[in-house]
Parts: sequence; C-alpha cells; structure tokens
Amino acid sequence: SLKELLDIAAELDSQYIGKAGGDICWIAVGQAVYGYIVNKMFLERYELPVPETWGGLEDPVYIKPLASASYTVSFPRPSKSGTARTIIHGILQKYGWDDGWRLLTVIGMEAGIVDSSETARDQAAEGVVGVAPACIGYGIEAERVGKGAVFMIPRGEGILYLSLAAVAKGSKHPVEAQAFILWLLSDEGQRALAKLFYYIPVRPVSGIDWVERIYSKLKDNTFDYDRDLASKIDLAVTTYFEAAIADSDSNALLKQIGSLLANLYIQGKLSKSEYMDIIAKLGSPLKIGDPWSGNEEVFTPKYAEKINSKLVDGTDRDRFYNAVKEAAIERYQNILAMLREKG
Repeated sequence: SLKELLDIAAELDSQYIGKAGGDICWIAVGQAVYGYIVNKMFLERYELPVPETWGGLEDPVYIKPLASASYTVSFPRPSKSGTARTIIHGILQKYGWDDGWRLLTVIGMEAGIVDSSETARDQAAEGVVGVAPACIGYGIEAERVGKGAVFMIPRGEGILYLSLAAVAKGSKHPVEAQAFILWLLSDEGQRALAKLFYYIPVRPVSGIDWVERIYSKLKDNTFDYDRDLASKIDLAVTTYFEAAIADSDSNALLKQIGSLLANLYIQGKLSKSEYMDIIAKLGSPLKIGDPWSGNEEVFTPKYAEKINSKLVDGTDRDRFYNAVKEAAIERYQNILAMLREKG
C-alpha cells in the first residue's frame, strides 16, 4: 500500500529520496559505486602497498614494475569506457584541476591503456596488473575469479550512482506500480537487485556475501560528484586525456620516462622529492596552440568549458587532439632528454 511505501521511505537516508514541493517524486531502490579493483597478488609480487586512494599511486614505488616492462594499472580510454570517463572527472573534482591532471598523467604513465572496462577488469582479476578502475559489478566479478582481486572504494573518493524508481504521472496502474516499488525495497527485492545487477541495497539486508562489506564502507567513502560540471567540460577533458596521455605516441614517451624514473629510483639515484618535482613538470596542464585563434592557451577549466561545444564536430575535435598531442610530445621529449642526462 501507499502507506507501507511511505513508511519505508521515512526510514531511508534523505539522499535516497527525491522531493518536489514537499512531495516524494522518486525513491532510490539500489545504488552502485565507482572505485577500483586491486590485485593483492600482483602488489605482493612487486612489494607494493595497497593504495588507499587514487592519489596514493603518485608514490614512486608504483612505477617499479615499469623497470621490468610491467604495468601497475590498467586504464581504459574514456571514449570507450563510461567508468574511465567518470573516474577522470572524479579525480579532477576531488584533487583539483592542476593536481588532478598531474595524478592522471602519472596513472597514465603507470598504466597499460586498454579499449574497454572489461579488459581492465579482466587484467586486474587475473593479476596482470595491480589496479584497475571499476564499478561495483565488475569489481565483484573480478573477486570471484579467485586470483587475489578485491574491489575497493578509495577512501573518500567513491562516486555514487543511484537507481531510481517512480510512478509515472497518469499511470493506468498506480497501485500496482507502488506495490512493485514496495517489493523492490523489501528484503527480497533488495537481495534480488544485488544478485542480478550488483546493486548495493539502500537499506541493510543480510544474506549476500559482499553486500555487508561494501555497505558498511559506503557512507563515509563517497563524495558529492558534480555530474553537471562534468557534462560542461566532458568532451574537452576526454579528448585532452586521450591526446596527452592515452595516445599511443604520447603514452610510449610516458612509458620511456616511467622506465627511466623506475630504474633511477630502484638504484637510489632519485629521491622521492626529486620524483615529485619531475611529475609536477610532467603533468601540469599543457599550454597548447589554440586551433581556432592560433593563440597559446593553457588548458584551464575555463578554457575547457569554452571549447567543449566546438568538439562535437569531429573535424574540430581532431584539430584540438592534434594540438594537445603536439604540446604533450614536446614536453615529454624535453623531460626524457633531461632524465637521460641524469642517468
């Protein structure tokens, strides 16, 4: 009944209820979270700690696998992975623009760039890499392979996604629709959503192995991800990432830099502070030749929002991509030359 539904709604956290004019207009019946898969067997092989946050990957210990032509991370291209796109925006929002791009560049240096979330999941599940971005569903699937993979919500950096239910205005069967929503919120319905879709319950239920562990960590480890902000700069951000970090030529140079840094670090010729100075130069937002005005422009949030709508056009997107790639390659080649002199 409607009363039963309202009684359950009253017990839910306010984030799971949408209201307009004081009336309930939707209820969340499930939730998902973006985090990462870690493979503890891979990390132990290279004597690496489990990263508690995305920012932890800036520690120079995580470049050590590059010295033996292995990658710590598997990261999908954001044009082919909604998970990667969400994580990139999440990092920029959580760490700030400049620090976020530095971190993303380091992750790109440590990562094998792949073409799908499925490939990243499988590589982390099998222990080919130590870290891969993932939504909860892929994380649990990786765990079930049984080769050391564990899904984690990075401390304070989880990105929540709610699955909503509502009765359409003018519905011919409002009572039946309300009854279905009531069932979805029941213990049986919550378990069904968890088993079928890996949705995390919106109210505590027992009987599913992974739910209690994830549910208990959810509330204190997510942040207010701004989807509207992400949408205003999405094409600019993803195109920049793919040109400066994921492009095969750009990434090959990042790998050469990472390999040199790894060897210098392992040999004791590079201190942590020196490493941090180098990655600050490596990953700060690029100054590019604007393809429309010909002026030099630093890739700032304001500039990203300004050009975002232009990038709907494939020709303009290619022009921007090429401008970013050219600037990235010039920077990486200069840093590579400096490191070779140091080595």
